[in-house]
Amino acid sequence: MPNNRINLIILIIAPYIYLFPHTFQFIEMGNDFELLYFSYKKYIFEFVKVGHLPLWSPSESLGYSLIFNPFAQYFYPLSWLLYLIGLIIGDLSKHTYLLYTIFGVSIYNVGQYIWLRKLNIDIKYCLIATLITCLGLKINEILRFPNAIHTFCWFPWILYGMTLSIENNKKIKSSLIIFFSTLLILLAGYPYYILYGLILFSFYFLFISFNNVKVLICEGNCEQNYIKFFLNNAIPPLVALLIVSPWFLGISEVMEITRDRNLQDINFSYILSSSLIDQLGSWIFPPISIAEGYYYFGSIVTLLLLFYLINFLFSKNKNKIEKYFTILFLLFFIFNYQFAAAESSFLFKIFWEEVDLIKNFRSFARINILLIPLISVLLCFSLKTILEKKYKVNFYLTILLTVTAIVILQIYFIEYSKIQNSYWDHWQLRRLERASEDIKILSFLFKSYDNYIYSFFIVLSALMLIYTKKYYLEKFFPAFVIILIVGELFILSNLQWAIPNKYYDENNYNSLNKNPMKNLRNSFESSRVVTVVKGNTYFRNLTKFNINYFDQFGIDSHTKLFDVYFNRKGEFRDEISLDTRKKINFIWGLDENKNKVFFSKKINYLTFEEFVDDAINMNHYNNINIKIDTKNYNGDELLINLDADIVGYLIFMDNWSPGWKVYVNDEERKILKVFNAYKSVKTDIGSNKIKFKYEPW
Repeated sequence: MPNNRINLIILIIAPYIYLFPHTFQFIEMGNDFELLYFSYKKYIFEFVKVGHLPLWSPSESLGYSLIFNPFAQYFYPLSWLLYLIGLIIGDLSKHTYLLYTIFGVSIYNVGQYIWLRKLNIDIKYCLIATLITCLGLKINEILRFPNAIHTFCWFPWILYGMTLSIENNKKIKSSLIIFFSTLLILLAGYPYYILYGLILFSFYFLFISFNNVKVLICEGNCEQNYIKFFLNNAIPPLVALLIVSPWFLGISEVMEITRDRNLQDINFSYILSSSLIDQLGSWIFPPISIAEGYYYFGSIVTLLLLFYLINFLFSKNKNKIEKYFTILFLLFFIFNYQFAAAESSFLFKIFWEEVDLIKNFRSFARINILLIPLISVLLCFSLKTILEKKYKVNFYLTILLTVTAIVILQIYFIEYSKIQNSYWDHWQLRRLERASEDIKILSFLFKSYDNYIYSFFIVLSALMLIYTKKYYLEKFFPAFVIILIVGELFILSNLQWAIPNKYYDENNYNSLNKNPMKNLRNSFESSRVVTVVKGNTYFRNLTKFNINYFDQFGIDSHTKLFDVYFNRKGEFRDEISLDTRKKINFIWGLDENKNKVFFSKKINYLTFEEFVDDAINMNHYNNINIKIDTKNYNGDELLINLDADIVGYLIFMDNWSPGWKVYVNDEERKILKVFNAYKSVKTDIGSNKIKFKYEPW
């Protein structure tokens, strides 16, 4: 038990040590980390700190739900633990958020370790295999997506719970583990991995349902009733889903009116598909793989796994549990590839036609993340094979032939192949080139990650294996393996999505806002902006509301109107006249225009310009008086006093979404939409006390 506790501590702190350039703020996480994830955490935390629970985000794309935005990870329990820590220390910085994100790797490590132990694998192999897993490129690649790592980190816990369910006396414990792990996966806010998890867990359930597998894992104390076994694994996740269903329903309703979320177009699902080249690169040469899908663990790991699989192929008397898991891995690898390589997969087309659930998903190369738990099992077996010399093939010949084949392929890709990987060139190579410019003394080393460093380490790995066998150094072998992996992948794992520390912080916009409500109200009273967007730019734009939308995410009706007048950079289209530009600036509160609430005589206009003309005319009509209570505005609720001598419509130029309600003189009225986008209500002659309020439940 003491050794086990020490191992758990090692597994918890290992990611922080390996990623020490991030841990100690020499560099920080780039890509989507800030704009798509941290910005929401910061926004929620600042309001929670002053006693307000924000539900709606008025700052992005002319308004979008905060509570039903998966990026916000609103109900994930560890998010609220993070907020609690922030309240205790008085701030929630990007660095604190990164430490929270890395903790997801620690959670994964512990889960995988205890799952491997439950498979009756020797403790030392469980520890080494789990350390190797967290050193690889794939897990560290998704640190730019905090929601992703905090979804995936619970996968091995479910595998552990499912494995426990085999035993007769572990029903309650296994059910609780499956239930809470599923609940956390559902709440972590990364829909892709929910779908992927369903695939992995279904495969694993079928695998452990075979009696031969059950007996080997639980050593005879097995659940024999298949119905009970099925219910033990099915009821806990269904209960978790039932608990989460109100939130899921809300997300679904918002997605229904969100841009390009219901395309039903297979070309959308083909975006970022993997290929045979990607898979090959994931084993021997990362620069030819897209980062979305590669799972490279280092040359020594590739060599160990290939040696094990070759030995497995030629061994006549195979260890039964190893045989079953290896067959599971090979079958799952083939099946997984059919999804990863969506565009070139005939099987994927069949699934896409028959299963509606996958039709709104893209980037299926990401599904390769599912290989990691199963690879960890094979790693345990390969380590055991080497250390206990349980191989039948000629050791030296197999190693030499395998390394020779790999090096020849690497030379081909480096010197002769014309394969172009725009993903690598645009993202990873640029970071390595920047590092080589900043640290010139290591320039050659950084540049080698585009060519021969992998060849160097595969040869070094072979020499280490031969040297270990020849001089009986097996007790040092685990240390040799870890050193080789760290030596090869440390730079790439840390730099693959990194940016210089405080790269975007020149105006100190990420500092804690001590009075976020005041900033919000000032923003409401100020003009909006129309800048380029790759996420929530509220803080980067110094708390200005942005009407632009990022990628294909925003209320569909507004984004389509936006596209009529602006390009994706937020610049007016060339064909838009100067007069029209002035009108658009007026209605959307741009430039020097600050109005966000208007009065009109009707709302069923034929054109947007006609609506704007009416709003401008009514703005100059003397007998219309609009007074907005900005002192009590909180993003979720707006109070307006209207005095008018005509019947008309008050229009709040903020997106409509399910959950918005409107009250006139304390009486709820039907909320109307202008151009199916913006909130409106019909008003009476005389005094109208109007309240727009976001009440999602």
